[in-house]
Amino acid sequence: MNTEVYEGKDGWLFLIGGSNSAGALYHRDAPLLPDAKLHRWAKLVEDRARRLAGMGVQYVHASVPEKLTIYDDKFYDPPMVDWRLSPAVRLGEMLQRSPYAHAWVDLVEPLRTARDEDQLYLKTDTHWAAAGCFLAYKFVCKRLGIEPEPDLLARHHLDYGAYMDLGAKLNPPVPEVFKFYDFTKNSTRIYANPIARYLETATKDVVMHVGSHVAFRNDASSAANKKILIFGDSCASQRMDALTGMLAETAREVEFIWSSNFDWAYIKRARPDVVIYELAERFLTKVPRDNLSLRRVLALQAPRAKWLAWRARKRAARAAKLV
Repeated sequence: MNTEVYEGKDGWLFLIGGSNSAGALYHRDAPLLPDAKLHRWAKLVEDRARRLAGMGVQYVHASVPEKLTIYDDKFYDPPMVDWRLSPAVRLGEMLQRSPYAHAWVDLVEPLRTARDEDQLYLKTDTHWAAAGCFLAYKFVCKRLGIEPEPDLLARHHLDYGAYMDLGAKLNPPVPEVFKFYDFTKNSTRIYANPIARYLETATKDVVMHVGSHVAFRNDASSAANKKILIFGDSCASQRMDALTGMLAETAREVEFIWSSNFDWAYIKRARPDVVIYELAERFLTKVPRDNLSLRRVLALQAPRAKWLAWRARKRAARAAKLV
């Protein structure tokens, strides 16, 4: 029996293990994520929203649900988890009673409602598919009071086949074909730090993510006149194939920083109109301290990131000569 991956109906695979024990989080007294810890998260959301409001900045907080939370209809009996006790559902319930409830964007209800209309997540990976990301993007835009770009899913894409994270854990491994997008049309990337450039060259065994930082500019007349700063993970991404890319095609300026912690000094320097926080549901097991220093991370990691990117390019060049 695979202790990390649950094999559901119709080829759907679910992460139940891993460092965050994803399948064990659906209890109010879950060892890694009891309600007491979620109350700390609720306080963090309130503190962030209050502090940002004092700076004239809107705060939007979104937890990306696990597939376990959305596609429970793909479980065999007995159900693997009770989605009504998912971390995002429990945290959302706590924030409903908060004076800063407006900061929370519920993604569970809309994704569950739309789950039969389209494939919202990859079957063999933990990430949402483009359709799921697009649905979340529209709800974020609604909260920001800006118009979403309606044609994003009609943009350029490749039918890409690969062994994704969960499919690769099976024996034999299971591949998946999905639409891989590049949403770039009106936006231009104007900055990428060495960590972000390293991630562009890394193909496996990625050794660093935190501190990846990119910035985009969009001068199209349709772009909303807002500067958006995103703190998030791979569901937003520094690339142009997920939430960051969608927002870069929608607003005048968009920055993405890969981190679950805020860098308050950078927020003050950047002076955004909006701060968006995106985090996969299973990562709620660790409450941030908001002690990120981009300058410190870059000073420590930039030399290694540059060397790793150089090595990856050399390997790719050698491999190309052998073809």
